[in-house]
Amino acid sequence: MRRMLPLVVAVVMMMVVAVGCSSPADDESVGGSVQIILPDGRSVTVPETPRRIVTLGGQWTDVLLAFDKTPVGYYDATETLTHQTPPWYGNKLADSTALHVDDQIVANVAKLDPDLIVAPGFASMSGEFEKLSQIAPTIDKISGSQVDPWQDMVTLMGTILHEPEKAQQIIAGVDDKISGIAREYPGLQGKTYSFAYMYGSDQFSVLGDPNDGAGKLFSSLGLSMAPRVIAQAQSTGEPRFALSVENLGWLDSDLLVIATENEGLRKRLVGLPGYKNLRSVKSDAVTQMTQMSVTGLNEPSPGATVYVLDQLRPALARAAGE
Repeated sequence: MRRMLPLVVAVVMMMVVAVGCSSPADDESVGGSVQIILPDGRSVTVPETPRRIVTLGGQWTDVLLAFDKTPVGYYDATETLTHQTPPWYGNKLADSTALHVDDQIVANVAKLDPDLIVAPGFASMSGEFEKLSQIAPTIDKISGSQVDPWQDMVTLMGTILHEPEKAQQIIAGVDDKISGIAREYPGLQGKTYSFAYMYGSDQFSVLGDPNDGAGKLFSSLGLSMAPRVIAQAQSTGEPRFALSVENLGWLDSDLLVIATENEGLRKRLVGLPGYKNLRSVKSDAVTQMTQMSVTGLNEPSPGATVYVLDQLRPALARAAGE
């Protein structure tokens, strides 16, 4: 695999110095051109502070909302799947157009007359991506990670919106929440965790990369990934690997975070031989997440991370021995 280059953002500020006082509206109009060099070498130029942004992905939608900006249109895969709006959005999208990824996506985005489109990293593999980029400056993958770090997304959005201090405040606010929980439960230091998703009657998808976005959240709380899981990920070369139910014991750890695709699989999970023998199950340090919550953990963003931490808190307390 070709080594991914780090994101480079070149900001060319074309500032006009006015004499005397200016109104807030005048201040908002001050901005400059932002040139983004993406990891694959493509260059995207945002000529001025965007006002009509389309977000094609839950991470970007939440990042923009964190700046108190509302996208003119958005696509959220989990909302489409569950027919529920992620709770961390609140009612902030009431005036935004919900989009669907179908053969009309390009036409529907064009109708919104956007001046910026942001999409998840895999978007460039779509045959429609080039058409979207002809409508407005379009940014997709900004890092070499499987899932872009939300902190990098916030920093980039702050640069594009010419609100770098706001970006720092957003990141600091989430970091304070994380560090507060770590201080509240010092017993988490040195404890282990495992994180899995049951998508079939005999298969799990297991996170084995501590540097994944979800992995970083757990490590920031003082937790370490279960060694057996890390070893398997390294041997397969897959940060998320398939695990059969016969090997359920590999998930043995102090904390288990798990989700199932449906209620039937949840019942299947708790009835599996060996489930009750897991350390986490014995101590009740298990969080069984909904599809909505697990998406917030797998694709972290400011609001989603805060929401997920609240969901995890009871199991974290028990894992810490509280």
